[in-house]
Amino acid sequence: MVKQDKKIRIPWKLLFNVAVILLTLGMVAYFVFSEGGFIELINKITSGKMKVSPGWVTAAVFAHLLNLSIDAVIIYLFLRETTPGLKFKTALIGSMVGQFFCAVTPSSTGGQPMQILTLSRLGVKASNVTSALIQKFLVWQFTLAAYCTIAIVFKFQFFAQKLDAAMWTLTIIGFLAQLIMIGILLLASFAKGITTRIARGLLKFLGKLHIIKDVDERINGVVVSVENFHESNKALNKNKTLLVKVYVLTAIQMTSFFLVPFCIARSFTPDCSMFDMLCAQSYVNMVSSLMPLPGGSGAAEYSFSVFFGSYFSEETLKTAILLWRTITYYGTILISMPFAQIHGKKDTEKKTVTEKVKDSERQQGAAVSGKKKTV
Repeated sequence: MVKQDKKIRIPWKLLFNVAVILLTLGMVAYFVFSEGGFIELINKITSGKMKVSPGWVTAAVFAHLLNLSIDAVIIYLFLRETTPGLKFKTALIGSMVGQFFCAVTPSSTGGQPMQILTLSRLGVKASNVTSALIQKFLVWQFTLAAYCTIAIVFKFQFFAQKLDAAMWTLTIIGFLAQLIMIGILLLASFAKGITTRIARGLLKFLGKLHIIKDVDERINGVVVSVENFHESNKALNKNKTLLVKVYVLTAIQMTSFFLVPFCIARSFTPDCSMFDMLCAQSYVNMVSSLMPLPGGSGAAEYSFSVFFGSYFSEETLKTAILLWRTITYYGTILISMPFAQIHGKKDTEKKTVTEKVKDSERQQGAAVSGKKKTV
C-alpha cells in the first residue's frame, strides 16, 4: 500500500501570536535602549542633568487605576438590575477578565466572550451578562463619539497642522468608523426590523460569494443578537436614573484614561494644556483602535508620537511613550492577569445568583408559614 503524505498544517495563530510578541518586545527594547530612550533618561536624572516629577508619574498611575475601577462599577450597576444579590467582587472579576483578554487579543475581540464565560461560571445568567455588556458597549461608543466630536470641532485646526498624510488617512478612517458604528447602534436600537433585513441580505450575499459558511446559522445568531441589543437598549432608556449614572461614570472613566498622557507630560514640563491633551488622546484612541493587533501595537506608539510629539523634547519622547504604554497597556495586563483564570465550575445544575435568592425567599416564606401553623 502506498502511504499518503500527510499535509503539513501551518499554525497560523501560533505564528501570529509569536510575531505580535516579538513586535512588542522589539518596541520595548527600542524605547529602553536606543538613543534618547529610558536608560539614557535614567542616567541624566541620576546625574542631575534632567528633572522628572515623580508626583505626576504617580498621578498618571492613579488616573489609570481610576479608569479600571470605574469599569468594574459600571458592570456592577448593569448586572445588579437583573441579578439581585450580586456581589461587587463578582463584577470586579468580570471586569478584570475583560481587561486582560481585550489587551491580549486582536482588536480586543476576546474580552466580552471571556467575560460572559467567566460570569456565567460565577452564577450570573449568560443572557444577563450579554445584555449588560451590550448596554455598556452602547454607552461607551456614544461617549467616545461625543469626545471625538468635541476634539474635532474645537481642535481641528490645531491637530491638522500636526498630521502627515498617513495620520490624516488613519484619522479620517477612524472617525468614519465611529460614525458607522454609531449609525449601526442607532439603527439596531430603534429599527430592529430594518437592521435584521439588512443583516440577512448581507449574510446571504457573502454566502453566495462563498466568503462565509452556515449562512442560516449565522442569520439566526444575528437575529438573536439584534433582539437582545434592542431589548437591552429599551430597558436602559426606561431606567433614567441608571442611564444618567452610567453616562456620567463613563465620561469620568474615559477622562481619567485620557489624562494619563497629560500627567506624564507634566512630569517633564509645565508647558502643556490639559484640554489639548485630552482631545489629542481621543485622536490617539480612535487611530490605534483601527490596528488589528493586541493593544493596537505600532499604531498606538506612532499616533502618540505624532499627536504628543510637540509636548516632549527629543530626549524625553521615547521615555514618555514607554511610560504611557507601561501604565495603560502592560500595567493593565499585569493587574488583570491574576483574574484571567477559569472561575467556578461548568455545571448545568449550578444555580444562578437570582435563583439562589429566590430559593432563600421561598425557604423564609415556608418557615414563616410553618410558625403560624404551629401557633
